[in-house]
Amino acid sequence: MYFGQRDSRWILGASFTVGLAVFILILVSGTYVPTPPYWIPTSQTVNNGFALTIVLLLSAPAVIELMNSRWLHDVERNIPILLRDVAEGVESGVPLITALEDASKRDFGPISKPLEKSLVRFTFTSDVQGSLHWLGESLRRPIAKRMATVLTDAYYAGGRINDVLNTSVDLFSSLSDYREERRGQTGPYVLVVYIGTAVFLAVSWVLLTQFLAPLVARASDPLVAQSGILRNVLDVKFYKSILFWACSMESILGGLVAGKISDGRVAAGLIHSVLLLLMTLAIFNSFVM
Repeated sequence: MYFGQRDSRWILGASFTVGLAVFILILVSGTYVPTPPYWIPTSQTVNNGFALTIVLLLSAPAVIELMNSRWLHDVERNIPILLRDVAEGVESGVPLITALEDASKRDFGPISKPLEKSLVRFTFTSDVQGSLHWLGESLRRPIAKRMATVLTDAYYAGGRINDVLNTSVDLFSSLSDYREERRGQTGPYVLVVYIGTAVFLAVSWVLLTQFLAPLVARASDPLVAQSGILRNVLDVKFYKSILFWACSMESILGGLVAGKISDGRVAAGLIHSVLLLLMTLAIFNSFVM
């Protein structure tokens, strides 16, 4: 499924409204009141509320971007297959339009329905160029527009139609193989982002449980307090909150970087940001302070 601009705006508007309502509810309910010397929330429950608000704000655009990205990837992957199928049909002796009609009855992912509609438009208008141009525009990828141009040229190529189609099949197949190879090569770098977040969480756990918590407990000892050695040690929940939000920011930014690496678009990393933020929430709520 592909979400157009209109549907995306409605969904994003609803997501923003719900997230903003939750944020205002936390402030109005008095659950969090900024107080010195900490100012930031020291309660993990309040931190969870704010973090879940961010998750609500990011989830809708992340899902939209994920589904649109998969839809567009399926278009790119199926275009060479469609051209190969059409070329084989033309080589068997059938006209190009008949080969396209036969192909529309097969499953080419998100291309099938637009292809069928473009052929219906051709039936009513007899305008090959206009129908194929509509097909390229409806598939929303530059490669689809090139495919429409190739099919239009092949329709008017006469006896050279087989050469045009076979050359195009080789070209589009090479482009598809290059994209798949690129995605395979960038996969380990996306994994590095997840490993980096996991390392950050592990370091936070060690700092809290093995260093800061014993230090704060020692500072609360009356004899140590009288000596003044650990006079400026604050509540361990304050340190936990700092590390929690540091990990949350690392999760959000790291996810966006992962999207840029894998798909070349920052928005594609929103789903990674949501997953990493949920992982951060799960780990920090397992800490008992």
